[in-house]
Amino acid sequence: RGPPHPPSPARRTARAPPGGWTRTRKRARSTRGQQRVEGMGVFMEGRIKLLGTVYVASWALKGGMPFVSTVLQGAGLAYLGWYAFLLFKTLQAAVVAPVFWGFIGKFVVSRYLTRQEFFRADSPPEDVATKREAGLKRLEESWRARWPKAADLQKYLKKHFSDLRFKASGFESMYPIFQEVVNEALDPITIVQSTEGCEVTDTSGEKFLDASGAYGVNFFGYTRSKEFLAAGQRLAAEVGPCLGPVHPVVAENIEMLLKIFRKEEVSFHMSGTEAVMSAVYQARFHTQRNVTAVFQGAYHGWWDGVMQGAGNDRFAGDCLILKDQCQESLDLLRFRAGDIACVLVNPIQGFGWKNAGTNKLGTPKVDAGASSMEKFKKWLCQVRETCTSTGIPLIFDETWAFHLGPAGAQELYGVDPDLLVLGKSLGGGHACGAVLGPSRLMERRDPKRPMRVNFVVGTFKGNPVVMGSMNAALKFVTSPEAKPVFTGFKDRVEKWMGTCNATLEKNDLPIRVAAHRTTWCVCYQQPSIYNFLFMYYLREEGLITAWVGTGKMLLTLEFTEADLKRLTDILVKAAKAFKADGWWFEHGQPVKLLPLILGPTVQYHLNTLQSLVGLGSSA
Repeated sequence: RGPPHPPSPARRTARAPPGGWTRTRKRARSTRGQQRVEGMGVFMEGRIKLLGTVYVASWALKGGMPFVSTVLQGAGLAYLGWYAFLLFKTLQAAVVAPVFWGFIGKFVVSRYLTRQEFFRADSPPEDVATKREAGLKRLEESWRARWPKAADLQKYLKKHFSDLRFKASGFESMYPIFQEVVNEALDPITIVQSTEGCEVTDTSGEKFLDASGAYGVNFFGYTRSKEFLAAGQRLAAEVGPCLGPVHPVVAENIEMLLKIFRKEEVSFHMSGTEAVMSAVYQARFHTQRNVTAVFQGAYHGWWDGVMQGAGNDRFAGDCLILKDQCQESLDLLRFRAGDIACVLVNPIQGFGWKNAGTNKLGTPKVDAGASSMEKFKKWLCQVRETCTSTGIPLIFDETWAFHLGPAGAQELYGVDPDLLVLGKSLGGGHACGAVLGPSRLMERRDPKRPMRVNFVVGTFKGNPVVMGSMNAALKFVTSPEAKPVFTGFKDRVEKWMGTCNATLEKNDLPIRVAAHRTTWCVCYQQPSIYNFLFMYYLREEGLITAWVGTGKMLLTLEFTEADLKRLTDILVKAAKAFKADGWWFEHGQPVKLLPLILGPTVQYHLNTLQSLVGLGSSA
């Protein structure tokens, strides 16, 4: 089969370091072995310990060896200056707030808004608050009447299915103070009976247009995905759960992946999160450094080693969160190359939907779409050049496989990573993950030190049912049929975005859509703390979204012009109702958070203190 195809001239330019590869490798070797002292995150605790050790030794030797003591003092002073410089540069480039989220989550206590407060949180006139109350009540009554069959099962699932209860709580789509009122009134859990085309049919027989994309897994559409899943079942029927021995289809999958993404080796995993872990572990193993650099706002799965902000109770001290598209971040990568094992990038962030989420109390400007992606392309080239010149492996977390095109971000942006993570739709509907890269980073053993190994493995890495479905998906992607399908879909979406926005403007509605291929979002032109509720209005009109709300939605290759026209109609109907119910009040005031936090926080810690001294309960 031979080696993978060499990169194109454009990609070779994006990867080539100043001075060539020899200089890069020498620099990479020169920084190895430093993590024992210098591997650390924002505050570089290892350097502080080293500095303390030097000064303690200087003090201890002051009487018996004054010259050595003086030399150590001088060295310590010089090292202190270097540390101060690095800390200054780090604080310029790094996002430090996530470091304190664990403490904030444990210390700060907030209460939910009452139903009375909920409709008046932005200090509207009473007639606006009354409209809002009537609007939510109408939705509540409509949902109860339309989905009576689902009610009991929804309650059962919320009680016994912790994952679903957590996702349905709205933590990803709304600010916490609103959750109680919304969850008491509306239950967005859909109990599905069947799927066809772009539709989901629930147990009540109602049909929804699906814009959830199954978290990115349903990229190809339900029709093709069912065909891929059937192929996996046929292979499983032949060999069963045979793990260890490998079916020839695994080699076919590897060959197709190497051809598409021009890498040398592949490893298979059970999820995108696990694949990210594997890629980071491999980078740490081969660079012998332990700091992972990520960029603000990027999501890389639920592993706490790379997870940012709220939701990570144990923030990893060896994760460095850098400001996105910031020159200071590139400078820091150069200054701290000896600490950093890898730079992890989520290419789909280039779409620009970072500020499109509705789980904030403000409505930041959203710059999503083609212009954002062009800026990101230039930025990504700079990141590639910086990583190449410093010997830091660059990892693309492209778990959302094929959403950016048949050859992914490498083809779209013209930038090759050292390691590539794939997942979601790669499995043709099954859970899977994969890491692709060069042999020098994929090898699990140290060729010079046999006792040193990196134990990255997985039970289901060659699962026949997954490999069979993946094989069918990859055969489609590499077939002559796929190119016009991908291109035609891209063109349809671009056309839809223009016609949809024109329709929204014609109806004087303060929202627009931004889209690229499967990825799209709603951009709110009217600031409102209630924009999170718009996803519930969309569901009322027949659209299913992901739990994250209108900030991240997904189409599939199966969407036709008729489906997109139907999507426009849903958006218009939902927006008209949302506007009429008073949620887009132009003169809304900021929410007064202090009364919601101060009293509950004091009371909680007072109760805790009383419990510790045996005077009361911490409940």
